[in-house]
Amino acid sequence: MAQNTDSWYEADARAAEYYDQIEAGTDDIQFIRSQIEGLGPLRILEPFCGTGRILIPLAQDGHEIVGLDLARHMLDRAKMKIAELPDEVQARITLIRADVIKDEWPRDFDVVILGGNCFYELATPQEQEGCIASAARSLKVGGHIFVDNDHMEGDLDEDWARIDPEMKMKELAILANGVRLLGGCQTIGCDIPGRLWRAIRKTVIQFPDGRTLEKEYIQQKHPVSIPEVRGWLDAHGFVIECYSETPTRATHWARKRA
Repeated sequence: MAQNTDSWYEADARAAEYYDQIEAGTDDIQFIRSQIEGLGPLRILEPFCGTGRILIPLAQDGHEIVGLDLARHMLDRAKMKIAELPDEVQARITLIRADVIKDEWPRDFDVVILGGNCFYELATPQEQEGCIASAARSLKVGGHIFVDNDHMEGDLDEDWARIDPEMKMKELAILANGVRLLGGCQTIGCDIPGRLWRAIRKTVIQFPDGRTLEKEYIQQKHPVSIPEVRGWLDAHGFVIECYSETPTRATHWARKRA
């Protein structure tokens, strides 16, 4: 399987609302701010920008931001937030609906952000490395890349390798106006040596009036390892300048070599 061509974010605008409920952290934003402090207004590119959690605060800091994302509902929610900002901040933000795997990224940036665990939206290590390569082309010499993702070392975790006999559904959230959001996942295959996991995913949105919206799709993931990310960075001309690691998360800040 190559590219994941569908996602639960496209089920309904309420999926983007749920994303904002579960992704509200600011540690990554503070880390980026600490690395670019005192460098003046920068041109920043954020593929997988989602609803603007990272790019909006950086635009408020005075930086020029371009966000890329394929999920229409995520971009619509980002636009709604941006419309509430002062005019001068809005003028610093450009949102582009784009397929970051197939489409060419814009160029001449000081910083590229690959945050929000975006590698886990991709189906293969080739696609993940391709994002590093695209970032290198988009950056000025001396520019920086931020890569922040969960990591898995060693063999594919047994929880990922266990085939599910049936779909497991659970309630994810109660959204605005009493709308219920449910999600399901059924592992249908794995490639243990290749560290690939495949599953059927299902999103169900239940409305108070009894209407139900369902979306089902197949998704593949490749949980990255720290040596993989470091190897890709080195292969595409980056020098790691700052690094942090927890048992589940790894963050790299790297500079593009001349």
